[in-house]
Amino acid sequence: MKIPADLLTRPAEEAVRRLALVQLERAAEARTQLVEGDRNEALHDFRVALRRLRSLLRSHRSRFSVEFPKKALRRIAALARDTNPGRDAEVQLAWLATFADDLKPAERAGHRELMRDLAQRRDESYRKVEREIVRDFAGIAEDLGARLAAYQIAIDLERPARPPSFAAATREALSQATLELFEKLGEIHSVADEIAGHAARIAAKRVRYLAEPVSPWIAAALGPIDRLKELQDLLGELHDGQLLAALVGQALAELESKRAQQLIEATLEGPEGLARAAAPSRRRERAGLIAVARQLGARRNELFETLAREWLGENAPARTALIERLAELDQSLAAPPRRRPNPARAR
Repeated sequence: MKIPADLLTRPAEEAVRRLALVQLERAAEARTQLVEGDRNEALHDFRVALRRLRSLLRSHRSRFSVEFPKKALRRIAALARDTNPGRDAEVQLAWLATFADDLKPAERAGHRELMRDLAQRRDESYRKVEREIVRDFAGIAEDLGARLAAYQIAIDLERPARPPSFAAATREALSQATLELFEKLGEIHSVADEIAGHAARIAAKRVRYLAEPVSPWIAAALGPIDRLKELQDLLGELHDGQLLAALVGQALAELESKRAQQLIEATLEGPEGLARAAAPSRRRERAGLIAVARQLGARRNELFETLAREWLGENAPARTALIERLAELDQSLAAPPRRRPNPARAR
């Protein structure tokens, strides 16, 4: 699917359908790579294509003149969600590896156990996803592709009206999505506001995905895209740390439960059982998990300080810069170029 040079001035529905078909093709290409064995790169490309596809269709669903493909999109959303656990485990493993050498010998057992658990979660999740992608995606893509490739428009001959352009539709969608982003940021007051932080990250992603398709035509889109990536990365790392903290807490609870059960059994066995229960292996594992939690707490506080300083509050510098860049983009969309000046930047 080629993107026409005058996409911004074409009817919004046509443009959205064309861009959606591009992302669908990219997801299908990633599936082919996955079948051929290039797992890591293929899964990343597949995830990105599905995210862009879903965001594009959801943001512009009001532009569809016929029935919106809800069922196909729900199936794609479910498939995309299934990739999250593996991706989360992969990110958490990378973070744990950054301070492994700094741990004391007595703390390394718990760290190694957590790494093994995460590696197992990652591999199991990716195996499941790979099976589902290979099995299900071709049918989903065929159904959605057919729905996107052709449509009919009803014209009122008594009161003919020109449909809005893609630039106008993007401008309207950006305005609404930006308001939602700043609302979500306004709900973050402390490092404990995990739900609000996660919602703000998703809102930032939606604004970014609205700006990216117009960047080959409008250079003013690049500024907000870069700012939104920074915000996404910051909120994303906070969210990843919160997920890992929950996992560490669960591991500690399970360890203490096992320890309590062992003590009961050892007491019933008598002195020999108590001697075995006093072995230091469990204590070392516990020390390692506590060391991970300590590192997580320090990193979480550092990230939140950056978020509060740069993004929270009316006069936060990164927030102010994003508002200025978005205003420039809004002005450019009000009078968009009719042709793409730089085809190499097309997404």
